[in-house]
Amino acid sequence: MNNEENVLVKFSVTEKDYTRTFLYMRMKYAIKVLISGFLILMIYLFTLTDLSLLTNFIISALSVLLIAVPLSFFAVSYKAKKEFRSDHDLREELTVEANDLGLNLSASNGNSHRDWDRIYSVREIKHDFIVYFSKSFAFSLPKSYFGSKKDISLFKELVSKHINSDKVYFKKQ
Repeated sequence: MNNEENVLVKFSVTEKDYTRTFLYMRMKYAIKVLISGFLILMIYLFTLTDLSLLTNFIISALSVLLIAVPLSFFAVSYKAKKEFRSDHDLREELTVEANDLGLNLSASNGNSHRDWDRIYSVREIKHDFIVYFSKSFAFSLPKSYFGSKKDISLFKELVSKHINSDKVYFKKQ
């Protein structure tokens, strides 16, 4: 690969893209909350009822799976949609250029450059690449906005070349 090869992606995030990424980014937190809720409910039922441990477990599990999980999903989706609709900057066109020097991000409100060594990690999920600048700060690069499969492969090649392999999580082909 020479220094002239680069990947250029222009896109405006849609509400669906934003909601999908928002849900993904909060998944670890949601799992922790649901497990905590499950344990608290088990302890609560165990101390206040004469039901067996197995019955408490089943009631707690069903409560979390049938009530808490769907409510959490809809609450987080609602929050993502509300945030997307209220923040006009999220809908601006963004241009991302990846090359051997790093990532260039351009929008109407400014430009930013990140050297590869300042990128924390990159994760590929079904519809997106999630580029982390730190453990909790990231942006989504939807695959559907790449010009071709060749551009996706070139992006993966650039990431693999410049970021430690223990910080790169690509899907198996």
